[in-house]
Amino acid sequence: MVTLYAVNYALTSLALRTMSPFLLLLLRFVLSVLVLLAVCALLRTPIPRGRLLAVAAGAGLLSQAGQFIGTYWALGHGVGAGFTALVIAMNPVVTALLSRLILRRRASRRALLSTALGAAAVIVACLPIVLADPRIGPVILAVGGSLVAVSLGALWQGRSLREVHPAMFTLIGVVVSTPVAGALALTEPARPPSGFASWALLGGIVAIGLGGTVLYSALVRAVGADAASILFSVIPAATAVAALILLGEPLSVAGVIGLVLGAAASVLRLGDDRPPVADPIADDPVPDSRAPARAASQP
Repeated sequence: MVTLYAVNYALTSLALRTMSPFLLLLLRFVLSVLVLLAVCALLRTPIPRGRLLAVAAGAGLLSQAGQFIGTYWALGHGVGAGFTALVIAMNPVVTALLSRLILRRRASRRALLSTALGAAAVIVACLPIVLADPRIGPVILAVGGSLVAVSLGALWQGRSLREVHPAMFTLIGVVVSTPVAGALALTEPARPPSGFASWALLGGIVAIGLGGTVLYSALVRAVGADAASILFSVIPAATAVAALILLGEPLSVAGVIGLVLGAAASVLRLGDDRPPVADPIADDPVPDSRAPARAASQP
């Protein structure tokens, strides 16, 4: 998941040199719908119904449109992939705070240490990029909104949608997000892909983006949003490696240190088998049938 996210940041930054951001996002969503329809048909994935479908649509809208509108706008306005990855990589910290505020969950010491390591990895990997790039005015709000959206979407999915297959959840999210991207595409001068290379790049963004988002959804389903989010701490350093390979940008010592710290944080957090402790005053409207449904989905 980390590798796919990092490569896609670099590829998207490259594609936006010649394409308009929201048109690129619209094309990504449309092609993703076609691919996911075929995948879900082959897997015979059941479609959620009723309230479950409405919840999946809400969480999917946050996870897709909410996550990518701000990042694409920022990347399309000259903000580097490194800075964008830096903000999104604060996902573990924001998820931990939202989990505490909304779900009333107390994290273990190991989880807190992992979050601190993840934050350190983000800062070490991307602080030189931020200091060197002064164009961080309104894009902080745009990418910050994407950060909050992806954290909320993952918490919502992990709390209420464990029985929905990750591919189906991603399909629902992309379907409800496509009209939003279409409306935004009408607000900017259209710069569509031109030539075989541009369309091939778009195809790579769609395929790699789908792989990353479906894997993240699967991870949230398996271990919860709190634990899954820690992997975002590795993304900035991994993006630096991808930028070295794809864009020829040099890899800094800070990027290597950030990669090591982020990997340590991920191993520490994902190796913690103890679930987060809920406060006794918190209400949990999710039925207890969620647990057997999760167990049945595992081999």
